[in-house]
Formats: sequence, structure tokens, C-alpha cells
Amino acid sequence: MTKSNELQQQIDDYQAKLNELRKQQEAERKGERTQAIISAKELIKTYDLTASDLGFSGKGAAKKVTGDKRNVVAPKYQDPDSGKTWTGRGKSPAWLSAQLATGRDKQEFLIQH
Repeated sequence: MTKSNELQQQIDDYQAKLNELRKQQEAERKGERTQAIISAKELIKTYDLTASDLGFSGKGAAKKVTGDKRNVVAPKYQDPDSGKTWTGRGKSPAWLSAQLATGRDKQEFLIQH
């Protein structure tokens, strides 16, 4: 074997070892990530945390955070079948649209206080 062939073989061996180490690190990282997710879910369940409590926003975030500057509006309408509610703001929900399509009046779904 020539010197350049020997060097190329050593390079190939080192690259193979490096690739194996990278695979091991990636597997370890996935395991750590999985454990972190499990731990986070346990804490969320234990302390009954919401997305808002954790600083997340969006559709699923509950509005119970006291630092939230937005006005929380009480529901105005309720579906008697499913119990789903609507504040009367924004696009009307599918359950109400379906009821109105059958000829019912929106006033029938007002929540009585």
C-alpha cells in the first residue's frame, strides 16, 4: 500500500468513527428530549398548568393569566346539546350556524344569567 493509500484509509476510518459518534450523540439527545417531554407533561398535569401559564398563546391557550391585558369576554350563547359556548364575537361557530340553518333563532341559544 502506498503512503497516500494508507493516509486515505486512516481518513476513512476516522470519518467512520466520527459518523458513529454523531449517531450515538443523536440517539442520546433523542432520549434526553423524550425524557424532558415526559417530565414536562408530568409537571403540567401535577400543577394543572395551561398554555397561558407557560407563556404560550394561540387557540388553545386559556385566558386565566392575570397579566393578560386582553379583555376576557363571558360566553353569550351556548349549544344545549354539546355545551359549547360562543361569546358572540367573531365568526359564528359551526354548531350555531348549523342550528340557524334549520330555522332556529339565535336568541334561543342565549345564556340566561
